Amino acid sequence: MVTIRGARQNPHKIGWALASLHRPATLAEWGSKPLYIKHIRIENFRSIKRAEVELGRTTVLIGPNNAGKSAVLEAIRIALTRRWGQRGTGFTEYDVHLCDTRLDPKIGDPVVIEVELQEDEPGEWPEDLVNELEDITQTDPYSGRSSILMRVSCSWDGGEESYVPRWEFLNVERKPLAGRGARAVNLQEFFRFLPVFYLEALRDASSEFTAKSQFWGRLLKTVQIPEVLEKRSQRIFDLLNTKLLDADPRLSDLSHGLSSISKVAATDVPGEADLRILPLNTWDILSKAEVIYRTEIAKPWLPLPRHGQGVQSLSVMFLFKAFVELLLTDLYHPDSTAVLALEEPETHLHPQAARSLWRHIAELPGQKIVTTHSPYFLQHVPFRDIRVVRMEADGTTVRSLPRDYRATVPHIPAVDAVVAKAPELLSYDRGVGQLIVKGTLTQNLYRDLLIAYAGRPDTVALHAQLKATFAASQCFVPDDELEKLETFARRIRGEIFFARRWFLVEGQSDYHLMHGLAEGLGYNLDEHGVAVIDFQNCGNPESFAILARALGYPWYMVVDGDSAGHKYIADVTGRGFSGVEMAARAVALPAGDIEAELVAAGLDVELREICAELGVIGANALTGNDLAEALRGLKTRYSPLLARRCANDSTFALRMPQTLRDAITNLRGLA
Repeated sequence: MVTIRGARQNPHKIGWALASLHRPATLAEWGSKPLYIKHIRIENFRSIKRAEVELGRTTVLIGPNNAGKSAVLEAIRIALTRRWGQRGTGFTEYDVHLCDTRLDPKIGDPVVIEVELQEDEPGEWPEDLVNELEDITQTDPYSGRSSILMRVSCSWDGGEESYVPRWEFLNVERKPLAGRGARAVNLQEFFRFLPVFYLEALRDASSEFTAKSQFWGRLLKTVQIPEVLEKRSQRIFDLLNTKLLDADPRLSDLSHGLSSISKVAATDVPGEADLRILPLNTWDILSKAEVIYRTEIAKPWLPLPRHGQGVQSLSVMFLFKAFVELLLTDLYHPDSTAVLALEEPETHLHPQAARSLWRHIAELPGQKIVTTHSPYFLQHVPFRDIRVVRMEADGTTVRSLPRDYRATVPHIPAVDAVVAKAPELLSYDRGVGQLIVKGTLTQNLYRDLLIAYAGRPDTVALHAQLKATFAASQCFVPDDELEKLETFARRIRGEIFFARRWFLVEGQSDYHLMHGLAEGLGYNLDEHGVAVIDFQNCGNPESFAILARALGYPWYMVVDGDSAGHKYIADVTGRGFSGVEMAARAVALPAGDIEAELVAAGLDVELREICAELGVIGANALTGNDLAEALRGLKTRYSPLLARRCANDSTFALRMPQTLRDAITNLRGLA
C-alpha cells in the first residue's frame, strides 16, 4: 500500500498514479501513442563503429559489461535532446569511436546518429501531429505511410576548436531537407512530440522524490489548491504555529531573541522576526510531500528512502509512469510519445520479482529501450524484442530476430517484376527507398535481383547491398519456430542468452556428464560462459541451431549415433547449414548411445562400481551390452555420480570416450 504524506490525495491524480506501485495500469488506462522510433543507425560513436538497431515499442538490450548497451541509449538521448555542453556541444572527444586506424578523435569520419520513424499503417499518426510536422514528414505516394528521418552528426571544427554538432532532417534519399524543411523551429517541434527520459541503473528515491527532481518536482508544481482552501489553511497554520510556540516559553523567548536582527539590519521601518514551526504556506507543505509505503497491512508505514533499494528502484520507474500519464501532454503536446531509456530495471530485485517485472515494464506508457543483466527478467521477454549486444574486433555489434530484412536500393521497373514473383516474400517501400524481404530470400530470387540491378554505374554498391540482405535473410527464424521455443525453452532462455557459447546435448544425463567431464579436463563450462542445452527437454536441436546462427552464438552438438541422433543432424543440416559447417559443429557417438560409448572406452570397473552403489543386483558380473543396458535404466541416477568422479579426478576424465573429450576441446576455440 502507498500513500502521499503532506499532499492532497486525488484518486485520479498523483495518489492514483503512484498506487501503480501496487497495481500496474492496463494499456486501456493510459492508451497508446503511435509515434515511435523504428530504426536507429549509429556510426563512429564510442564503442560503435557502425550499428543499425531496429526498435519496437519495448526493446531489451542484453550483453556483457562494456559491450556498448549504454552507448546505444546515450546515442538516442543525445539525438533527441540536443544537449548543449561546454563550448556549444553535447559531444566530447570521448564520444568519438577510436580504433587502430583512428587514434586521434579529431581526425576521421564524423559521429553520425540517424533516427527513423515510420507509420505501420497509412494514417495512424494523429492528424495534428502530421500537420504540425508537415515540413519534415515524408509521405509515400504509393503506400500512403508517413515517415520522418533525422540525422545528428558531429566532427571536430578547427576554427571553433570544438566538436560541432548538426541536426537535420532528411528525405528518402537521405539528403538534407531544404527550404521550410531546414528551419530550426522544426527541431523544437519534433522534440515536443518525442521527449526522451533517461533512468540510470542507480535509482535513489531520496533524490528522485524531491521538489527539484525531473518528475516528482514537476508533478507537485501542478497541484492546484483552491483559493478558499488555501486561505483557510493559512489561518489554521498560523493558529497552530502560535499554539505550538506558546506551549513552551523557550520557543517564545527564542522568537523574541531573533528579533534583534532588525537592530543590526538598520531600516527606516523597524523589522520583526518570528519563529515558524510549520511551513509558511501551502507550497512549502507540498514541496515537502513524501511518499510513504508499507509492503503489507501489518507492516509499518515508512518513507520510500527507508525501504530497500529494490522498492526504491521500482518507485522511480512508476513515478515516471505517473509523470507521463499526468503531465506529458501538458508539458509537451497532446500527441507526444515519451521515450524511456532505462538501465537495469531489475536492480536489487529477487528472482521472482525480476521475472514478473517484464509485464510492468511493457505496460509503461510510451516507447521503452531497456538494458538488463538479469536472466530472470529476460525469461518473459518476447524473442523479437531482444537485442544481443557484443564487443567484437571492429567494435560493438547488435543482433536481433527481425521479421524482415531491408536493402536500400533505388526503385526501378525491373524490381517490380521480381517482387511480383513472390509478393508474400518481397515488397518495395518507395517511402524509404527500400526492398523488403519478409523471410528467407531464395537463391533464384536473389539471382533475379542481381540481374535487375546489373549494368548500372552503381551496380557494385547495389549488389553489395543485395548480397548483405541475402546473407542476413538466411538467418530468418519464423514465428512458429519461436513459438516452440517460447513453449519449451522458457526455463533456460534467460541463461542461454547471457552465454558465450552453446553446447547442445540430447538429455538431462548428458547435461550432467558434460559439465563434470569439462571440469575434470580443466575447462569449467560456467566459468567460460558455455550454456549446456539438453534439447530433448526444451524443444529440438534445429530450433536452437538457427537461433544461435541468427544471434551469433557459436554452438556445438553431440548426439547419439543411433537413428534418432542421425536424424537430429539431418534436421539441423536441412535448415541451411552446409556439410562443412556441420562437420565442424556436430558429432554422433560412434558406438551408439552414451552408455555404449562409455563401455567401449573400457570403463567397466568404474561403471560396475557405480551400478553397485545404486543397488543393481549382480552389478559386479555385468559386462558389455548387459552393463550398458543396466546404465540405460539408471540414466538420471548414474550420470551425476559419473560426472562427479570426472570432476574430482582428472586422470579418470582423461580415460573418458575420445569423442566426448574432443567435444570439450572443440568448445574451447569455438567461434
